[in-house]
Amino acid sequence: MAGYVLHHYNIIDRSRIEELGPRSLPIIEKYGGELIVASPMKTLAGSTSYTNMVMYRFESFEAAVTFYNSEEMIELRKFSSQVIEGFATVVSGHSETESVVKSGYFTR
Repeated sequence: MAGYVLHHYNIIDRSRIEELGPRSLPIIEKYGGELIVASPMKTLAGSTSYTNMVMYRFESFEAAVTFYNSEEMIELRKFSSQVIEGFATVVSGHSETESVVKSGYFTR
């Protein structure tokens, strides 16, 4: 089982972007997460204005949601909103998808 948090974003303050990783990594690790992707991205189909992506993997969908809603992340978002703009999503790993869908999480 796994859960993932994905951030699609543009950098709005290049002078401070290097601060974001060192601030976020201890929080990710505290919640048992692993940085999977941190890279510019190229859209292959459709369109988006966002040019960068970060993906974190957690042991479960619930762990990913707990991480994202943690007090530490709420505080970090105050800083990151000054440095990047974009959106975040949470998805379950394939083996957990059915139980997450049945839980009604996506209809709340």
